[in-house]
Amino acid sequence: MSRLTTLTLTSHRGRDYPVELFSPDTGFTDTGAVYLYLKLPEGRSRQVQVFYVGETCALDAQLAEDRRPGGPWDRAEALGFDAIGGLALARPEDRAMIAAEFIHSWHPPCNDGHGALAGLAGLAAPAPFRMKRAMVGK
Repeated sequence: MSRLTTLTLTSHRGRDYPVELFSPDTGFTDTGAVYLYLKLPEGRSRQVQVFYVGETCALDAQLAEDRRPGGPWDRAEALGFDAIGGLALARPEDRAMIAAEFIHSWHPPCNDGHGALAGLAGLAAPAPFRMKRAMVGK
C-alpha cells in the first residue's frame, strides 16, 4: 500500500489536474475527492487508461462501497486496473464539476463509456509540486 507518483492529467478543456496515484491496496481517509481507477502505461506508452471516475465526500467508505459484487471496482479490475488516482477536493460542487469533466474527457468504460479509445488519456509532465498527503491514512 503506497503512493506511486503524481501525474498531471489534461482534460478536453485544456485544464491540467495533478492527480496522485496509489496502489489499489492503499488505505485512505474519509476525505472528499474525485477518484479514478486506472491502468498505468507500459513500456514507452504515454497514455494511461481511465476505467472509472467517481466523486465522494468520504473516499475510504466509497471505495468499500465500490467493491460490492458487480460494482465499479469489479468492472475495472476485470479490465486490468492497477492504480487509484485521487484529487482531494473539499467542496462538493468542485468535485461534481471535475468528475463530469473527467468523464466527458475520457469516456471511461465503467462509467458506461464505449469505443476503441475509451478511457485513453495522454499524460503531461509530473506536477512541479507535491500534494498534501491528507488522503492517505490507515
